[in-house]
Amino acid sequence: MALGVCLITSENKSENAEELRGLFERCGLEVSTPHSPEADDGHIYDAAVCLVIDMPQGGALRTLRLFRAYGITTPALLIVDPGREVDPETLDCGWVMDVIPRGSNPLRVLRWVQSMCAARKLLSSRARQSKETDRAA
Repeated sequence: MALGVCLITSENKSENAEELRGLFERCGLEVSTPHSPEADDGHIYDAAVCLVIDMPQGGALRTLRLFRAYGITTPALLIVDPGREVDPETLDCGWVMDVIPRGSNPLRVLRWVQSMCAARKLLSSRARQSKETDRAA
């Protein structure tokens, strides 16, 4: 997978999911839509800059806990029903960047994804430079 995100929803054809998918694709990101933690063919979770989990009711947090139980530590954004937001720092499953109410401006999600892309590129660049320095020594 090139630079991209895993979009995990209860309905891949929902209006919100389609809007997010289109937004990510217009930004040049690949979008995978796995249906379970076992769907890791080709290590899509390791390659993705983040998981975007959009589920109704308490589904986003339950889904994140399931993925964490499978050892998937990819940073995550949770999209939840309005009124179900929680402070990411209080969550017990780690690596949650934000909890965003459904219906929020999609650019809020995109800003987080852009930050993760920038961080991934910087880390990759530094790792490459370190390897080149080691070879030259």
